This record gives sequence, structure tokens and C-alpha cells, in this order.
Amino acid sequence: MHTSAKRVRFRPIGVVLLLLALSSSFASPAFGQEGKAGDGRAVAEQVRTLIEDLETREADLEALRDRIQEAKGDAAAGMLQTELVERRSRYRSDLSKLVDLVAAGEDGGADIAEGRLVATRLLEKDAETIRAEMSDTSARLIDLFDVMAKGSPEEAEKARRQRDIGLPAWNRLLQELTANIGQREKLGLDVETDIAGLTSALKIRSAAVAGALQDTKDEIDAITGRPGSDQDPAAQKELANLKKQRDLLADAQRLTVSLMDQYGLETAALRRGIISATGKISQDILDKDVASDLIGAWFADTTDWLRANGAPLIFQLLTFLLIVFAFWIVARIGRGAVRRGLKGSKLDISSLARDFFIATTGRLIMLLGFIIAIAQLGVEVAPLLAGLGIAGFVIGFALQDTLANFASGLMILVYRPFDVGDVIEAGGVMGKVNQMNLVSTMVLTFDNQLLVVPNKKIWGDVIRNVTHQATRRIDLTFGIGYSDDVPKAEKVLLEIVTGHDKVLKDPEPVIRLHELGDSSVNFVVRPWAKTDDYWDVYWDITREVKQRFDAEGISIPFPQRDVHLYREDGDA
Repeated sequence: MHTSAKRVRFRPIGVVLLLLALSSSFASPAFGQEGKAGDGRAVAEQVRTLIEDLETREADLEALRDRIQEAKGDAAAGMLQTELVERRSRYRSDLSKLVDLVAAGEDGGADIAEGRLVATRLLEKDAETIRAEMSDTSARLIDLFDVMAKGSPEEAEKARRQRDIGLPAWNRLLQELTANIGQREKLGLDVETDIAGLTSALKIRSAAVAGALQDTKDEIDAITGRPGSDQDPAAQKELANLKKQRDLLADAQRLTVSLMDQYGLETAALRRGIISATGKISQDILDKDVASDLIGAWFADTTDWLRANGAPLIFQLLTFLLIVFAFWIVARIGRGAVRRGLKGSKLDISSLARDFFIATTGRLIMLLGFIIAIAQLGVEVAPLLAGLGIAGFVIGFALQDTLANFASGLMILVYRPFDVGDVIEAGGVMGKVNQMNLVSTMVLTFDNQLLVVPNKKIWGDVIRNVTHQATRRIDLTFGIGYSDDVPKAEKVLLEIVTGHDKVLKDPEPVIRLHELGDSSVNFVVRPWAKTDDYWDVYWDITREVKQRFDAEGISIPFPQRDVHLYREDGDA
């Protein structure tokens, strides 16, 4: 980064100046000593012009400093100080141009000894000014840090505000001194002492800012960890101020780290401190030393926390688990008691209602136990319940269809249109109810397919419960020919129906001549049977009627049509 000997470098700015002054000569193959001399004269002229301008502006800056000293303490001093900073920034920019011209001219062989002398004098004087301002600023900031640590709350707050104003100035002075050292180094001047002083100042600054950054982080953590702070306007205002101060300190520390990196100083711990204080992951995390420090710090913090809170935490966890286990046992006992109570009760309730009451009993007991167990961990139960209510509203809004099915399930539970084991026709399906819950009903079809039907679809349509009643009427229709004996057919039908052992005597079966059809004389046969015997009676009577009609010579006509063919005779 530095050397005490004069360097000869390839400088882009010098090359640009040469190109501007001698662009036509570059095209000539005879370019030689005369061209170089002409270029040197042009550079020397630019140097002389810039020297005159800088010396005039230097005198103006001195006069402006004197005016600031005279106006110190007045309102005008602040405005003059701002003007001084702006004018000095432009002055230093032009001084940097002078250094580049001198270096470029020397590389090109120009005679600009005067430019070197003036540039050296101005740089040395400017460095002296910067060091003096840095010393004053550092002293003020150290005093402010001391007041913040030891003063009253009002004094500490005032010192904190002044520190936030002084930090940007301190940052600017550091950058200006670094640039000054680089320019003097470009001229081959001895900067060892300045670099030693700057690195020492950077170390002191980094330690002070790191301490302030950690203190600010601790204050932020204390406020955010305070119960109810998120609802306290004063706490939120203080928190916003602290975060602003933290960001200012973090920016100052990043600048310090950047400058320390230029001089090969160790900065891993400082980078880790910035990440820990701000909580913002940057590319510094990729540095193995920074990552190692962060992991080590997190491990140490975790160890300290466990050492301080491990025993109470383990006791709370054990208490939590014991309470949950105890209520799990109580829930099982409660479900068993409800099951036995419903089984022995004379109440006629559906399987869905029975399962619902049993499951709800267990869940309510477990919910109560969970709330009590959570309270043992120090969690506020009231906000938790409020949060659960809000979450329930959001979930309910998102699951409207599911809640509609749930509501339909409750209606089925209350009105009991069917139960498990019933044969129903509802929701566009027909089969035996296999299982029910508050959201859906599982129907097993007669060909052994399991259909899951949403309760909303079932409750919103006609429900036909085929097996709800203990007895059913069997509706049969038999036809005989128009030439057959009607009384004889009626007698045969009566004998068949009354002779079946599963046909009920009460109500009495009905056998009537019902219709004179297109091809047959139709009888309706309506015996009654137990619901479980419905199909046995249906099939038995149908089979017996066919056999008896055949044996008695009674015909069972089928649709017939007479087809008449007409032939029209023609000449052909």
C-alpha cells in the first residue's frame, strides 16, 4: 500500500491528457522527442493554471475558517460550516487532479518540479488540517459516549443525538485522510507515520463503535422483550429512534471495516458484530472467520441461556407433558363413560350422534388440558384464545364448502333421516350406509362399491330411506289373457300370496283386477312383509305365479301386434 521511494507508474489520466494534446501526432510514424516536449509543455501549463486556482481557493478556505471561529455559537456558524465542507470537498477534488497531472507529467518527462512542490505542500497542509479535525471530533465523540454511559437519561439522550450528528463527520474525515494518504503515496512521499496513526485511530474507533452498537442492540432487545411494548406508543417511538441510531452506527462500522481491510487489519470480529447487531445477513457471512465467530458466539449464547434457564425449562416441559398425559387418560375415561351412558340410555339416537358425542367429549377434555398445560409454560392464555378465534374465522372463510358439509352433518345428526345400516337413495346414489361423520357419508352400493358423498349434497336433496320402517309393501303386477278365467286367476293369486310363510297377515294383502291393458288383463298383488324379507317374498311370489299359471292353463300374454299385408296388382 505504501513506499518511501518515488514510483513510475502507467497512469490512465496521463494517457488521456496526452491523447487530447497530441492526437494528431499519434498518427505520424515520425513522432519523437519534439512531440514529447510539446506534450510536456501542455501538461506543465495545465499544472501552473491549477496551482494558481488552488492557492487562491486555499486562501479563501482559510478566511472562511476564521469567519467560523468568529461566529462560533451563533446560528450562522452552522451554515458556514456546511459551506466550508462543500467548498473543501471541491478543493480536494481539484487537488487530486493536480496530483494526477504531476504524476502523469513526470511519467511523460515534463519539467513540473514546481507542481510537485506545491502539490506536496498542499497535501501536507491538508493532512494536518484533517488530523486536527479528527482529533477534535474523536475527543467530542468519546466524551459523548462517556455521557451516554454515565449521565442521566436526559443527558444521555442529548449526547446520543449529538453523537448521531458527529458520526457522519467522523466518517467523512476518515475517508478524506485515507484519500490524502493515497495521493501522497502516489507522489512517492513517506506516509508510514500517517498510516500508523490512521490504523491506530481505526482500532480505537472500531472498539468504541462496536461497544455502542452492542449497547444499542441490548436496548432494542429490552424494549421488544417487554410485555405490551408493541401496543405502547412511547415504547414504539423509542424503538424507532434506537433502530435509527443502530443503523448509523452500523454504517460507521462498515466504513471502519472497509478502511481496516485496506491496511490488512483483522476485521472478522467486527463483521460478526455488525451482523449480530443488525440481524442482516450480508456477504460477510461467507468469510470463514466471520462465520466461525458467529457460530461460536451463538453457541456461547445458547450455552449461557441453557445454563441460566435449563432447569426451569426442563421442569416446565415435564409439567406440560404430565398434564397432557393426565388429561389424555381423563379423555379416554370420559369417552368410555359417555359411550356406556348412551348405550344404556333409553334415548333413541343415531350412530352419527353417538359417535359425535363420544368424540366431542374426548376432544373438549384434551383441549382443556392443552390450555392448562400451555399456561404452565408461561404462555398468556387469553391472547392465545383470541388468536385461535381470529384463526378460526380465517379458516372458516377459506373452508366454506367444508363448513357447509359440517352444517349439513349437524342437521342429519339432529333430524336423523337415516342411520348406519340403512339402505338409502340420496345425493344421486343408492346403497347401504356404511359409515357417517359430520362432513360426509359413506355408502356401500349393492355391487360392493364404496361411495363418499358430501353431506351438503345429501341434505340438499330428497332422501329416501328404504329400510327405515320395519315392514314394507311389495308391489307386484301380473297379467292374464283376455280369454282367460278372471275369477280363477284371482283365486290362484290369493292362494299363492296367503300360502307364503313370510307374507304378513296384518295388514292383509291386496289382490285386485287393476287394468285392462293393450295385450293383457292386469292384476295388482300387494302383500306385506318384514323389510328384511322384502326381496325373498318378491322373488318367491314371482316364481310361484309363473309356475301356477302354467299348471292352471292361465296364459301370461306378451305384447302382440297384428301385421296386415296388402298387395297392389299392377301391369308388371
